[in-house]
Amino acid sequence: MGENSWKGKRSIDKRKIKSSCRVTVFEKILLEINSFSQLCTYVSCAQRNLTKFSNVFFRESIDLVSSNLFRALPHSSTNAAAAIRFGESYYINRRNGIDDIPFQDPSWPHLELVYRFLSSLLKSPMTDPQLAAPCIKPSFILRLFDLFQSEDRRERGALVSVLQVIYRKFGVHRKLIRSSVFNVFYCCGNEKHNGIPHLLLFLRSIVVEEEDDDDLGVQEEYRLFLVRGLIPLYKSKWLVLFYLHLNSCIQKFVEKDCKLADTVIQGMLRHWPTVGSAREYFFLDGVERVLEETQPDGFQLFMIPLFGRIAICLSSPHLKVAEKGLSLFNIHGNIQNLIKQYLDVILPIIFTDLEESAMNHWRPEIQKLAHDVSNSLIYIDPELYEECLMHLK
Repeated sequence: MGENSWKGKRSIDKRKIKSSCRVTVFEKILLEINSFSQLCTYVSCAQRNLTKFSNVFFRESIDLVSSNLFRALPHSSTNAAAAIRFGESYYINRRNGIDDIPFQDPSWPHLELVYRFLSSLLKSPMTDPQLAAPCIKPSFILRLFDLFQSEDRRERGALVSVLQVIYRKFGVHRKLIRSSVFNVFYCCGNEKHNGIPHLLLFLRSIVVEEEDDDDLGVQEEYRLFLVRGLIPLYKSKWLVLFYLHLNSCIQKFVEKDCKLADTVIQGMLRHWPTVGSAREYFFLDGVERVLEETQPDGFQLFMIPLFGRIAICLSSPHLKVAEKGLSLFNIHGNIQNLIKQYLDVILPIIFTDLEESAMNHWRPEIQKLAHDVSNSLIYIDPELYEECLMHLK
C-alpha cells in the first residue's frame, strides 16, 4: 500500500470510528459489520506498515467499542432452573455444567466483530501500552465485567480473551482486574452469575502466567483469594454450573504450592453437603484433583477427616457419588501412592462402608466396583485387611 493511499485510508477509518460511535440498531447490522471489518483490516495494515497508533486514535476506538458493546442486558432467563427441574444428577451425567441449548444473541455477528476489533487493537504491537493505558479507564474495565452476565456464552468467551490481553499488556490495571474478579466471587457466589465459570478460567490462566517460579509458591494475595473467594464457592447453590471450572482452578493453586492442599481440603470439609446429596460428587471431583498434587507430609494433616467423609460416600445410595468415591482407590499415580503409604490409617476408617457397599448396595455395578477395591486392598496388605475383617465380625 503506497504512502498516499495509506494516509487516505487512515482518514477514512477515522470517519468510520466517529460514524460507528452509537448504539447499534439491529436493522443496520450489515452496515456496521462492514465498518468493523474495515477497521479490523486497518489495524492489520498498520502493523504491516509499522505505523504506531496515536493516542487520539486509540481513545476514539475505545469510545467506539464502548458505544457498541455496553448496553442493558435482558433479564436472565437462566437455564439454571434446569438444575432444579431435572436435578443435579442430570448435570453430573453430562459431565459438564453447560446448558444443552445455549442462548444465542441475534446481534452476535455485529458484537463478534466489535470484540475482534478491540482484541486486535489491544494485541497489536503498534499499540503503545504507555500511551494507550490512560485511555482504558477503570469505568471501561468495570463495564466489561458487567457484560459477563450476558446469556450468550460466545460473548463471555470473548470477554475473557479481552481481559487476558488487558491484564498482560497494561500492568497498571492488574490490581483492579483481580479485585473485580474477587468481587464477583465474593458478592455473587450464592447468586446466579453467568460469568463465574469464565472468570474461573481467567483466574486460572493468570495464576499460571504469574507464578512461573515454583519455588516462590503462590503470592499472599492469591492465598487470600483462595481462602476468601474460591473455597466459599463450594457452598453456592449454583455450584452445579461451575464445579468443573472451580475444581480445575483450585487444582492449579495447589499445583503451584502443594502446602495449600490442607487449606483447600479443610475448607471443603467445612462446606461438605448433606450425606446422600448429588453435590457430594462435585466435592469428590475436587478432592481427586487436590490429591493429585498433594505431598505425603501435607496428606497426613487431613487424611483422617477426609477419608471419614469418603467412607460415607462409598456406600452412598446415590449411584454417581458411590462410584466416584470408589474410583479414588483405582486411580494410579500419586493418589494410589498416598493410599498405599497410609493404608494402616485409611483402611480401618473406610472398611465398614466398603464392605456394606460390596454386600448390600442396591446397584450391582457398585457392588462389583466395591469388590474390586477390596481385592486391590487385600493385595496391598492382606494381614491388615484380615485384621479389619475380624474387628468387623
